[in-house]
Amino acid sequence: MADKPEIPSPQDTAAAVVRRPRSRWWRAGGWSLILVSVFSLMLGGLALWGIGQTLTLPEWLRDRIETRIERNLGGMQITFGDVEMVVNRGWRPRVRLRDVALTDARGLPVVQLSDAEASLAMRPLLRGQLQAKSISLTGAFATLRRDAQGTLSLALGNNAATVNQAANLPRLIEKGDRLFLLPALAALVSVEMDALTLRYEDGLKNRVWTLDGGRVQLDRAGDELRLAAGFALLTGTDQVSTIEMNYASRIGANSADFGILVQDIEAADIAAQAVALAWMDVLRAPISGALRGSVDAEGALGPLSATLQIGAGVLQPTDATRPIPFEGARSYFTYRPAEQMIQFDEVYVASSWGTGLAEGRAYLGLGARGLDALIGQFNLSDMTINPDGLYETPLQVPGATADFRLELAPFRMTLGQLHVTQQDSQLHMSGALAADPDGWTLSLDGRTDNLTPERLLELWPERAVPKPRKWVDENLSGGSLRDIDLALRLYPGQKPNLYLDFDYLESTIVFLKTQPPISGASGQVSMVGGRFVATATAGQIVADMGGAVEVSGTSFIIPDVDVKPATPALVRVQGQGSVTSVLSLLNRPPLAVLKDTPLPVDMAQGQARVQGTVALPLKPRVQFEEFEFHLNGQIDGVQSDVLVPDHTVRADTLMLTGDQTQIVLAGSGSIDQLPVEVRWRQPIGRDTPKGSRLEGQVELSPRLVETFGIGLPNNSVSGRGTGRFTLDLAPGKPPTLTVTSDLKGVGLRLPPLGWSKPASAAGMLELNGVLGAQTRIDRLVLQAAGLSATGAVVNRPGGGLDRALLSSVRLHDWLDASVELVGRGRAAPDLRILSGTLDMRRATFDSGGGGGADAQPGGLQVSLSRLQVSDTIALTDFSGRFNLAGGLSGPFSGKVNGQTRVSGQLAPRGGRSAVQVQSNDAGGVIRAAGLLTKAHGGDFALTLLPSSRPGQFDGTLRITDTKVREAPAIAALLNAVSVVGLLDELSGQGIQFSEVDARFRLAPSKVTVFESSAIGPSIGLSMDGTMDLLSNRLRMQGVISPIYLLNQIGSVVGRKGEGMIGFNYTLTGPASSPRVQVNPLSALTPGPLRNIMRGARPPLDENAPSPRITLPNANSGNGSGR
Repeated sequence: MADKPEIPSPQDTAAAVVRRPRSRWWRAGGWSLILVSVFSLMLGGLALWGIGQTLTLPEWLRDRIETRIERNLGGMQITFGDVEMVVNRGWRPRVRLRDVALTDARGLPVVQLSDAEASLAMRPLLRGQLQAKSISLTGAFATLRRDAQGTLSLALGNNAATVNQAANLPRLIEKGDRLFLLPALAALVSVEMDALTLRYEDGLKNRVWTLDGGRVQLDRAGDELRLAAGFALLTGTDQVSTIEMNYASRIGANSADFGILVQDIEAADIAAQAVALAWMDVLRAPISGALRGSVDAEGALGPLSATLQIGAGVLQPTDATRPIPFEGARSYFTYRPAEQMIQFDEVYVASSWGTGLAEGRAYLGLGARGLDALIGQFNLSDMTINPDGLYETPLQVPGATADFRLELAPFRMTLGQLHVTQQDSQLHMSGALAADPDGWTLSLDGRTDNLTPERLLELWPERAVPKPRKWVDENLSGGSLRDIDLALRLYPGQKPNLYLDFDYLESTIVFLKTQPPISGASGQVSMVGGRFVATATAGQIVADMGGAVEVSGTSFIIPDVDVKPATPALVRVQGQGSVTSVLSLLNRPPLAVLKDTPLPVDMAQGQARVQGTVALPLKPRVQFEEFEFHLNGQIDGVQSDVLVPDHTVRADTLMLTGDQTQIVLAGSGSIDQLPVEVRWRQPIGRDTPKGSRLEGQVELSPRLVETFGIGLPNNSVSGRGTGRFTLDLAPGKPPTLTVTSDLKGVGLRLPPLGWSKPASAAGMLELNGVLGAQTRIDRLVLQAAGLSATGAVVNRPGGGLDRALLSSVRLHDWLDASVELVGRGRAAPDLRILSGTLDMRRATFDSGGGGGADAQPGGLQVSLSRLQVSDTIALTDFSGRFNLAGGLSGPFSGKVNGQTRVSGQLAPRGGRSAVQVQSNDAGGVIRAAGLLTKAHGGDFALTLLPSSRPGQFDGTLRITDTKVREAPAIAALLNAVSVVGLLDELSGQGIQFSEVDARFRLAPSKVTVFESSAIGPSIGLSMDGTMDLLSNRLRMQGVISPIYLLNQIGSVVGRKGEGMIGFNYTLTGPASSPRVQVNPLSALTPGPLRNIMRGARPPLDENAPSPRITLPNANSGNGSGR
């Protein structure tokens, strides 16, 4: 903006609308131009109208005036109501516009007034110039805004466009007073505004104030400007708060003087206006007073002097903090911005927490959003102190010096030091008062080197933690106090906490009224956070038995002095003496830890070092149930015949622990000759079990089985490992035993199942049982070396296995069943497999080798839901009784794949089992095995011998007198050779075969037929080849001889099932619908020459079965199992 702006012509104005926005200050000064324009149009009419008469312009003339004015407004628009003009005596014309509204080119309001009035200066008027001498505005609404950076902007209306903006208030006023340099305002000497409403929006503090009923008077005398203003602050209450201001400066200059008077303005409203006043934001009280200051030529604030009277109110930084009331306060101070310092000539405060005078100075710590902290150095005098009414009579402090730091967001007053001299002692204090989210937090700390007990009790209020105060009075006597520390803590929602600590020397102190006192005691006493502690660093107690017990380190504690009723207390005991002396103290009433037990005080020999705690309520006649104690210690050179009945426990060192419920001894030692890690526990107290428990780690070896008479079979356990055990010993009852182990280092054997675990392998053992004349294991869990077993074991009276019922046994991948072992004295037990599944392809039963009575295997009785023989053949509903001597042998019966029942015999062969199966329903067996779907009748005999290859069997098959119907492969073969009669027979009653013989090898995925034949009156067949069991595909070849009954007569040389006339054939592809190929020329070839025209048969090896195989004679006793 130029220093001397010129009023543009209408043509320049129109061009300026295009070139740049109109100056906002021209808008403000434009009111004079508007009024002058109105005058020029109205003067002629007034000359005719007359002196003193009011002229109201007609509507058409108002429209012309509106149009003419808007030509000079640079795109802005003006609207108004009535336009009136009057010429008073002396020819001084005045003009008045009602309901005036000025908007900018965007339609935003610039100014809204109820009335605007101006009078013309006569001298310029005589020279033909229209200039306003005075202006009066009524009903204006202005908005003053301060953004987050502190920049001020002024808008003449609500939501109106900004007309002025500056970095601070002096700069804003300085920009405004330059309006008086406009030629149109050269004669203006007075501006008056009435009914002014000012809305002050403070973005820095995020607050809004509304000042109403304002009157502003601006007077000019030459280049001097004086402004006076008065407002009423709207507070929303009945309280009337007013603000008066004055301001004086020269037009165009930055320097100025100002003054402010306030009456009953809330402290928070004053604190928000300047950093020098921000410290009053924590007050909730009305303030009245005066402030005077100046602005220098650079626009910077000069010294600011203030006299403030603060009415009754409270100190309350946040709504969550409990208000601290005060009756009143006053302050005289000067703020020096250049030094960022406030000099307080006097500060006086009167409140329920204390009164006093202070003088000093404070330095401001400024941040991005204003005042962050105040650092003060003050001299204090005539003080009385009684925080929160803690003392019956307030403490008197004649004088002190203090350094502090006051932070506002959040509020925290930190007392760096407070030095008080009183009664020949020096007291040094520090602390802090903070407004936390939940309320006030107060901390005060003090220290002095020596203090009399009387003065200590004077400083220790009776209302603050009275129980520790009473304890010190009653239980500490003699000696002296040193190094006394005092502190006071107040936390939101909590009672006051007094901290105290001091040393005492050569005193007598009582920790428990039921115990002898500690004599020659020295130590410390402290209390913090409601916790009271008295500790003895030296002293001794003389016990009832066994002499003195050294108790250095023993202490008395009240964890929380505020708990009511029967405040809990705690005694921490440190003692050293004989076992007898220590237990004699613990056995004094009311603890009497061994009173209701069979244990004597001298239950063990040795020397004890004991630490422990005793908890009890502070009340008369404490009962045993109200005590709680915990102790631990070490006993050296232990020997006891009491802990384990009928056994001697020895240990170099045992650890002792105990409480009101139990006594525990633990350590390494031995039970008789068995090495153990033991922990013995004896419950004590009223209505507690009288039994004890011995637990720990024990050696797992044959010695354990023998010592505790567990009753496992001989040679079942070998090697040496460790296990965790628990032995419960109750009066009149047999001991109960629990053992767990990972079985490392332990060898295990279960001969009937051919299973063993080497000592190097890990596993898992869990057993629960009862020891005694007839030991039993109620729960046994064993997982090791492919075996997973769960069950129970019962011994015979006097030892030895009666029976073991294993409800779940899984052995490798061949057994999943329930198993029972039945004892047979020193011989191996009988084995009963009661239910489940067994896979003969992988079974490894004990061969019974080794000789001797102990090595003789028992019998085996089996009842299985499924016995898997091969990949495609299983026997269901299987039962058998077998002998394990020399291997698995004995009779059995079952159903082939759950359909046709067969019977048979097992016999050992090459470490595996050979199988012989018979049935009087050969057709049913064939159907069940999935070979043919329409075979009926006949006898069936099958022998399977273990092959040299794992999982494979060599077998022979013989079937007699069976009929076959609807066999796809045979039908296809008969169709190929055009034997129509046989086809009809096959699809009708079936083809009769008198003999069927085969030699084959059964593998998990394939059947290899070395040679086979089927002969009957109507047909003869021979076949060899392979069948893939996984894909069910054939690769077979052979000879078919029609009318075999006659055809065989001419065949002297040839294979069984082949006649003189026969057709070579091959079967390939799926077994359900094979591809048949027949060589018709082979029928012209005699039998001996026919082999030339067929392919090679599957190769035979030396282990292939012979056509007739007879199993070794099975044990006719059907096993010896019970």
